[in-house]
This record gives sequence, structure tokens and C-alpha cells, in this order.
Amino acid sequence: MRVDRYVDLYLIRHWITDWNREKRYLGHTDQNILLDGINKLDLLKEELESLSFDAIYSSDLIRCQKTLEYLHLCHSPNLDPRLREMNFGEWEGKKYEDLKEDPSYQKWLDNWELHGTPSGENGQEFQQRVDAFVSDMLDRDKLSFENTNILIMTHGGVIRYILSKFEATNSFWASPAVTHGKGLILRLVNREGEWTCNSLSEVPSAVKEIQ
Repeated sequence: MRVDRYVDLYLIRHWITDWNREKRYLGHTDQNILLDGINKLDLLKEELESLSFDAIYSSDLIRCQKTLEYLHLCHSPNLDPRLREMNFGEWEGKKYEDLKEDPSYQKWLDNWELHGTPSGENGQEFQQRVDAFVSDMLDRDKLSFENTNILIMTHGGVIRYILSKFEATNSFWASPAVTHGKGLILRLVNREGEWTCNSLSEVPSAVKEIQ
């Protein structure tokens, strides 16, 4: 079957925040990144600077915007709220220890796609908005070239879902947990109008990190 074209998606997770470090649920709360240890982004910055991107998309939350500012890439990002992390509602800022006795939390852990977070969103709503973004991004009329590099600055849950959506992993929870300030390169190939995963690799590359 002939491959018409491919897209390399650079799925990058923002740098760490206070709540990330404290293992608190952080969804739509607009928290800034920490400057502590931000030089750990330099390997990623060096690798991305050597590439040419046809488009850069980002969650509109400040932690993603500030991470992109540090990386100082040539293109200005297209900010899109559909790339936000799941809205955890009343659970924002809380830890597992705060919620573990809550029956609604246990239901959510058992089936996050069906059960919503109080005053937040459920998994289906989360998936629908990310699906809408991906569909628009991959629209044939919007891709300028047959072979395209696209960078997406977003959140851990969004990356997990995109990987599972294109069957790069077996399920949402089977997807690798991407470290803050790092990412994955997902190559999608288009065969007769259908996008499928062709390969998955780390960014920055493991070889560069060892050196």
C-alpha cells in the first residue's frame, strides 16, 4: 500500500510547576513553571533548534507558553485551549492522599473515560476536544507539504491520549509517562487517506542525554 505522505509530531511536555513537583492534580489551573533546574531544557532546546517546523501548536496555559519562550524557537505558536490538560474541577490542587477515600474518586480511577471530575470534565469530553484539534491539524487543506514537522507543546494527559488514539501504545495508561521538559516524536503516515502510527522515538534522543 502506497504511503502518500507523513507527519512528524513532536509531542513536548511543559516544564515542571510547584504542583507537579508536589504531585498535585493540575489541569486548567494556570500555574507558571519553576525556574529551578530549567537549564535541563537545554538539550531539548539544542535538538529542536536544529530542526525546521512547519507549524507549532501550544496549549494556551502559561506553563506551556513559558516553556516555549525558553526554547526560543523561530515560529510563534498557535495557542489552542483544546490542548489543555483535563479539567480536574474540585480536585485541582489535591493529592492522591486527599482523595483516596472519596467514592467518586475511586469510580473515576476505575473508569476515567466515563466518570467525570466534580465541576470538571469526564474522559469523553476530554477526548472529544483533543480529537477536534487533531482533526483540524491534519486537515489535508491545512498541511502545506507532503512531509511535515509539527511541534505540539502540551500536557502529559494529552500526550498519552494522542499516542493511544493512533495506537502507538496499547491504551491510555500503557502510554509512556513523558518527563516534564521532554517529549516523543510520533511519525504518522497517510495511506489512502488514513493516518496511522509508523514509529515512536524520544526527544531529546537518549544518545544525546548519555553524552
